[in-house]
Amino acid sequence: MIRHLLLILLLALLVAPFPVAAQPPSPITITVKAGLDGEGAFRAGYWFPAYVTLANDGPDRRVTLEWRDSSNSALTQRYVIDLPGGARKQITFPVVQSGRTAQLIATADGQEIFRQRINLNQLNNDQFAIGLLSADPSVLSSVATADFAVGMRAVMLPLDPAALADQPLLLSAFDAIAVRELTSDLRPAQREALLLWVQQGGVLLIGGGAVGDQAIRAFADVLPVTVGPLRRDAPVGELERLANLSGISNFVPSLTANTVTLRPNAQALTNDGLISQTTLGAGKIIFAAFDLAALRAWPGESNLWARVLDLQLRIELDIGAQFRFGFNDLLQNSLNTSLFPLPSTMALLALIGVYIIVIGPINFLALRRLRRLEWAWVTTPLLIVIFLAAAYGMSFALRGTQTQVLQLAIVQSAATGGEATTTTFAGIFAPQRQSYTLTFADSALVTPLRIDERLVIEHNDAGLAIPDLLLDAAAFSTLIVEQITTSPVQIRHQIALNGQRWSGTLANASSIPLRDAIVVHRNDMQWIGALDPGAEVAIDLRIDSDNFLRDFMPTEEDRLFNRTFALENLFWNVSNRFDPFTNGPALPGDDIYLIGWSDQAAPVVQINGAPAAARGETLYIITLR
Repeated sequence: MIRHLLLILLLALLVAPFPVAAQPPSPITITVKAGLDGEGAFRAGYWFPAYVTLANDGPDRRVTLEWRDSSNSALTQRYVIDLPGGARKQITFPVVQSGRTAQLIATADGQEIFRQRINLNQLNNDQFAIGLLSADPSVLSSVATADFAVGMRAVMLPLDPAALADQPLLLSAFDAIAVRELTSDLRPAQREALLLWVQQGGVLLIGGGAVGDQAIRAFADVLPVTVGPLRRDAPVGELERLANLSGISNFVPSLTANTVTLRPNAQALTNDGLISQTTLGAGKIIFAAFDLAALRAWPGESNLWARVLDLQLRIELDIGAQFRFGFNDLLQNSLNTSLFPLPSTMALLALIGVYIIVIGPINFLALRRLRRLEWAWVTTPLLIVIFLAAAYGMSFALRGTQTQVLQLAIVQSAATGGEATTTTFAGIFAPQRQSYTLTFADSALVTPLRIDERLVIEHNDAGLAIPDLLLDAAAFSTLIVEQITTSPVQIRHQIALNGQRWSGTLANASSIPLRDAIVVHRNDMQWIGALDPGAEVAIDLRIDSDNFLRDFMPTEEDRLFNRTFALENLFWNVSNRFDPFTNGPALPGDDIYLIGWSDQAAPVVQINGAPAAARGETLYIITLR
């Protein structure tokens, strides 16, 4: 009996909970707001910001943030930050996403201190995205019901001026941004990012009136007009004409608007100066001299803004998103040459023939002459090993020991040159199984092309890097590197639409020779060929010729890339993105483009801390009008 009681007491002690010291809370607090609007909006494959705020009430720590896409476990996006005691920092973490959920995980000294699930709202590709800077988020809400010229609708995304991205690539998912009033001053970096985004094809709408003073001051030097004082009772008849609708005076009899003076090269959309616009690079800036909220009572408001914004499908800032996380390797598929010389058929047949003769008759005859046929158990495996070593040595010699970097850069700019969006497909060929550390410019954004490629992209104090990238022997890894650069190509042109033809002249005003150049409008093409520095050519492009990438193009064949194939791959992909039922490749929108090649490509990657000798070519896509 006593023995049973002792056994029961022992079991009770074993299963009884032991007091465990409570783990102290982390002295580091973290908050995160992600998305184009800070509320989770994003486009799949496009960059967007995650705003992370960190505060440290303890000792100095080094914090590692990891963004993990729940739909893509292969890619880890990492941000490493030093956080001294008592510090509070806010960082803009550029991320790219393919699914609707993600996780942000923070570790310090190998210990997890924070984990949060991020729910995201994916925008449809058949919607224009319009950002709104206004204290009233309902301004321009009617635009979401407008039918734009290409049959698409729009989604309005209210933005916080304090959290507006200061990198133009983080704005690339927006088609337009409207500014009614600024509740706080924009930082210089935010303003510069907005203007660079416009230069790459964005549309910036700025409102005036009684609430627009701060916005007018912020963009005074780039507006299409010089803005004067307010005037009352401005007539609204010109807005009726522009919207092609009547009856506005029944809802809005008159407006309070700024007086304006049109600047040179600007365009007045209304004869009374209420709305005007100017081009900036491949985009445009529109100024409405009245409060953007003044027309909300008018049922025709959506028609007016649809005509004013005139949003068009565009390829600017879109190429990386279209190829990212797919299996269409534009770089590798367009190669015109092998990465290393392959042995000829005759050499392989000779090797096989020698192997058969040596391991068969010669081995047998030699052993019979020595009267040691039983040695075949030794000589046959030995000869196999010798020939395997010879074959491996041949393969090693052909692959070489030098890591190869191949680049296909696509530069999108305006005719005047200046800032450009550069998307570089950079391929790393590893002759032997090896780990690499790749480093890039601080301003670059990098992802793998394939969704199944496992790697880590790390932002840190030293810049942007991919540490410990392990590649097998003869492996080829393609990365997409996106950044804002300065285009060296400038084009001088006078091209106008005369009836059914684009006609005029075009000249290369830069020192960069262009090869295999063509002028393209939608799916119409005129072949130019070589366009040397200072050369001028006549343009006579017939509309509806439907010959883009259909007519024979005498491209230079002895080049690194098959240029015709690269264009077909690129523009068939772009055409299918905008119109899945398209009958052929076409450039979206009403712009006219010059497309040409250069035999050089600026290196974008360093390998193990040393500049990589890269072979490459550059494709220039230049918006002319």
